[in-house]
Amino acid sequence: MDKVLKDLTDIERKLSKIDKISSKGASSLTVKEIVKLSRKGSSVASCMKKCVKNYEGVTPTDAQAKEVLALLEKVASVNERQMKLARDDKPAMDKMHVAGLVKKNISKGQETSGAFWGVVIEKSPEGAIKGEVKALEERVRRAVVETLRVYGDATGGEDQDIGGEDDSD
Repeated sequence: MDKVLKDLTDIERKLSKIDKISSKGASSLTVKEIVKLSRKGSSVASCMKKCVKNYEGVTPTDAQAKEVLALLEKVASVNERQMKLARDDKPAMDKMHVAGLVKKNISKGQETSGAFWGVVIEKSPEGAIKGEVKALEERVRRAVVETLRVYGDATGGEDQDIGGEDDSD
């Protein structure tokens, strides 16, 4: 369970780094910084995959499930904020011709996020905690769906080579 908690802490930390960079607003970011954000997003996705793998063989105690829930609340809040920033910054992303890259990365992350939340819900004990985890997943899913709706016709930047993951935090 220690590995799962470390993975969740890593996810939250990496998302917070992304949030810090992107909260400057797209109009003050360079294309290079947007590509860096994409790499950081790939790193978050890798952490989520690792968490899924580590969580599959573990059954958390109620105390551990509460600890997981506290971390998931942070992850969900940062994720929702990121999606709102992406929606708000769509005109600037269009202007920089990278809206397609943003859409591509959000779409790619959607599958990983679904697997992540699926395992977390499955491993949550029945009752209030499972209900709260399901509600967090629903909030994140709704934010992602809304953001993808806003970016539905987005083009530009899809061919950018993001160069793998940015694991620097």
